[in-house]
Amino acid sequence: DQILRLKVIKFLVDNFGSFRTIAAGGSITGMYITIAGLFTSRFAIALGMIVMGSASLLNAFHFSRKDLLSSFSRNKLTFASSIFLLLSVVTSFIGSEETGFAMIRFRLYIGFLLIPLILMFSPQLKISHYKNYLLYALSSALIVSILIVLVYFNDYTAISKALDGGQPIPTPIPHIRFGMFMSLTFIGCLYALLNGFYSGASRKFLLMGIPILFFSIVFLSIRTAWLVTAIGTMSILLYDTIKTKNYKILVAASLVLLITAFGSYRLIPSVNTKVNYMVWDWNQYKSGNGQTYSDSERGYSLINGLDLWKQNFLLGVGSGDMDSSLAKNAIKLNLPVSKIPHNQFLLTAVCGGMLSLIFLLLGLVTPLLNPSNRKSFPLLLMMLLYFITMIFEPTFETSIGVLSYVFLISLILKNIRHFALIRDK
Repeated sequence: DQILRLKVIKFLVDNFGSFRTIAAGGSITGMYITIAGLFTSRFAIALGMIVMGSASLLNAFHFSRKDLLSSFSRNKLTFASSIFLLLSVVTSFIGSEETGFAMIRFRLYIGFLLIPLILMFSPQLKISHYKNYLLYALSSALIVSILIVLVYFNDYTAISKALDGGQPIPTPIPHIRFGMFMSLTFIGCLYALLNGFYSGASRKFLLMGIPILFFSIVFLSIRTAWLVTAIGTMSILLYDTIKTKNYKILVAASLVLLITAFGSYRLIPSVNTKVNYMVWDWNQYKSGNGQTYSDSERGYSLINGLDLWKQNFLLGVGSGDMDSSLAKNAIKLNLPVSKIPHNQFLLTAVCGGMLSLIFLLLGLVTPLLNPSNRKSFPLLLMMLLYFITMIFEPTFETSIGVLSYVFLISLILKNIRHFALIRDK
């Protein structure tokens, strides 16, 4: 094994230059590809994460046995977290007569194993790299959002008609995920700005870009993005208020959000249409005429999923049999549609019962058992916002949801020391 490792290292160094340079270059390249993919393409997200994982695996050849043991010891909680998340799917195989959907979920959740791989073996990057990543994310978000607005006005009639029917404004990736990444970028930039993370031209770019990005989030009329932006913004300001004892900014921001909500409904057509549709759909649902309208489907999916979980509380119905079981139960409950539950926790419980749900929750909270992780406000906020999305969507049932979580938590945990101290910089 030692001879093979040395041969691999020699081949890479002889043909591609410094071994560490290869790993560092691959890691940085993967970061930029992933960030671009968050706003443009699920393929780019997967490609970027593969590049990052490959760079980490290559860098592992540079580790001695002592280094490997030390790295594992530092990251054992994160490794356990990834195993728990994977087990939340593996345990849902119990009782499955069909394996199709079960295998799809299993392939998605394997992506969580990238977290310990990246944390244990990826090259340590400087804080300057993180500053550049955030500026790049802001640039990507601004360019794509401006193009979306231009497309909206270029095809105003057709898109407005689709909005009247509950459809979203077209986005390069599924609109809920796209809106979420726009919101996370906004929140990250706002936090960096308030904490003096940038100076000079970079700070001016943030001052220019943040208001444009905020308008884009409002204009896109993606409710998950609205919610994430509002909670994230108020959390940052509340955190800042506790630190500085200055309540003026928090009060001013609260007023701005209220004025924005009222003014947007009055002045922005996409917002007005979205809100009116929500009210109409809710009234249809209450009257029992929801049928297949988007918001009504969410309500029916939760009713159906909760009833099915009650019948199979401990082990669920099995991931493979979830679709057929939901369809049969919808008929029994006389529901007009049968959709998967729009809640990550309920979907997990339906598939694998309380057993799978416990593993999912363990996977989410285990990283916080490390005291230094609990001191990182960015990490806590990121996990809170993902938790919120999982209440309204099965976030981890798509490759974008899994890989974006893997990317962000790896990014923060890899340099937790920097992120824990960022408030004092």
